[in-house]
Amino acid sequence: MYVFEHALLNLGKNKGRNILLGIMLFAVIASAVIALSIFNATDSIIENARIEFNTMIQIRPQRRQMGGNDNGASTVTLEDLHRFADSDYLSGVQIGVGGGFARGNETVFYLRSPELLYAFEAEMREKGLPDDWAVFRDESSYRRMIAPIENLQDISLTFLIVVMLFGAAIMILLSVIAIRERKYEIGVLRAMGMKKNKVVLCLWVETIVITFVCFVFGIIVGTVLSNPVAGALWTGEGQINIALNGITALQILGASLLLATITGAVSVSRITKYEPIKILMERN
Repeated sequence: MYVFEHALLNLGKNKGRNILLGIMLFAVIASAVIALSIFNATDSIIENARIEFNTMIQIRPQRRQMGGNDNGASTVTLEDLHRFADSDYLSGVQIGVGGGFARGNETVFYLRSPELLYAFEAEMREKGLPDDWAVFRDESSYRRMIAPIENLQDISLTFLIVVMLFGAAIMILLSVIAIRERKYEIGVLRAMGMKKNKVVLCLWVETIVITFVCFVFGIIVGTVLSNPVAGALWTGEGQINIALNGITALQILGASLLLATITGAVSVSRITKYEPIKILMERN
């Protein structure tokens, strides 16, 4: 109990250093919230788009599929398309019709599950789909659709890595400076009989308290700024909505505690080198 009381008391004694540490940690957490929220949101969008794309099936003449024209290709009538659409494998269909004619190459079939592609193709062949017509997924359209989303995801991931590395470096530096400034205090505690592990625990509790305070404010600010930042970076059509979920919050909390633990590990490496008698003699 004394360890925690001492740690909390030291937070008030060393306001300047703790405020500086809090500002840096707050900036890191808020930035990480923005980056990770954008990354997780874009990852979900890409996954949903992939699932939707895999259920969208189209047909067209193989000559066009290979870059040619439709000359000489077999004809698919409107009745054929309606017959193909009458399938238990489908959840829906959008039949392309223009100028009074059926447009098979503009018809989209929506499978109930991506795994039903080959079964549905076999069924269409049985119902009269010509052999010179191909059944395909429009991957080029899919790639064009998700390209800006993947670009935003890459930017957010790079920014997240930079922020975490920068945050770790700054916190380690501040930890080293703090331990050097509190060398005499550590020597007094050790001379009074406090074990090294308890001294380390005191310093770690101080860091954890600051981390939790910064985490709360960082989550709030990061959540508010996520959508404006994503909007500024978004190059696609429409809007992208970013929302902080529980998983993202837990990931940020875990990363924050990891930074605090790294800082504590540095403190341990420094404290274990100090001998209380030598520290007090140097002070005198």
